[in-house]
Amino acid sequence: MIVYFTKQYQAVPALMQLYLGTGGIFVSTRGSTVKAIRKVYPDVPVVKLNERFGRFSAGERSLRKADLIITGSPNRELLERYHARKCMVFHGTYAFMAQEEIDGLAHFDIICAIGPRMQQALQGTGLESKIIVSGYLPFMEFPPRDAAARAEYLKRLCLSPQNKTLLYLPRGRPYGSWDIMAERLLRQMPNTYNLILRPHPSQSVTARIRDHFRFMHLHRLCRKRGNALLDLTTCKLSTLLSVADLVISDGASSPEEALFYDLPQVFIESAGSSPTAIAAMMRKKKLSEDYIEKLLTIYRCGKSITPEMPDMLVVIEAAMAESEHYRPHREAYFSWVFGDKEMVKQQQLIQQLRQYAT
Repeated sequence: MIVYFTKQYQAVPALMQLYLGTGGIFVSTRGSTVKAIRKVYPDVPVVKLNERFGRFSAGERSLRKADLIITGSPNRELLERYHARKCMVFHGTYAFMAQEEIDGLAHFDIICAIGPRMQQALQGTGLESKIIVSGYLPFMEFPPRDAAARAEYLKRLCLSPQNKTLLYLPRGRPYGSWDIMAERLLRQMPNTYNLILRPHPSQSVTARIRDHFRFMHLHRLCRKRGNALLDLTTCKLSTLLSVADLVISDGASSPEEALFYDLPQVFIESAGSSPTAIAAMMRKKKLSEDYIEKLLTIYRCGKSITPEMPDMLVVIEAAMAESEHYRPHREAYFSWVFGDKEMVKQQQLIQQLRQYAT
């Protein structure tokens, strides 16, 4: 029996591809994650682990019966008490592979490395015998870009199929730009563009009271503007990327995932997400200067804006017009992180894991 354990919703797209190929059950400690899984994937079995209920918790019973536990974060303190073999499938693209993160992988029996970047980071760590190169699992649900499907999907979202679609994907707090950029984009971008705002799941799925009030305000602005959508993880990110014409982000996994469709990019350089801030964060984690330099080449894949910029639209339109100029950078960065777009490695992993699907 396979159990997919996650506290965070952001690990679900990767875990879901293995579930679809092998079956099993999802377990989470968070009611908000359970609710989000049921909303986006209504046919998938998911139960909550409530540690106060001990063996009477449905999640506890499932974990104790498991032959294999697949997870998206180390969760060592919780998972090491179960006898099952443990498999690590990284949530997001996991760029910050410092020694702390590497040490957190020691208790796993199987480590699913995404591609060349992660393979290089794990070389010489003593974990090589546990590594399977899995490819990036969420890519398995990325649909083809199809004009008719795009038009139909945008209509369902009450957006105009005739408009270009801008997709804003910020990082989570404390580094993300959501609090300073979401409303600015709504007010500055004309409604001749579709604008989709999607906060990080750490804010939308596990929202605090202040987030709820903020979302209510932004929903009102979206209705007033027209051709705007605030998506609180109702839509699959893969589908949103497939209909987008440009991605606006401030780092982390989103701009790297958008490279699958070779989308034009605009990077927000705020206090917590500028190249300088990210480099400082990585130096604090004692990552090598060569690695930092290569990681920051993501900013060569598009143009940049700052929250203080009076007319961001000029930069956004230039990014789309000059997309061909940035294509070699996008292709090179994609190859470093993911390797190729074929799904061979993903299918091979599923075949290997099916032995546990009883």
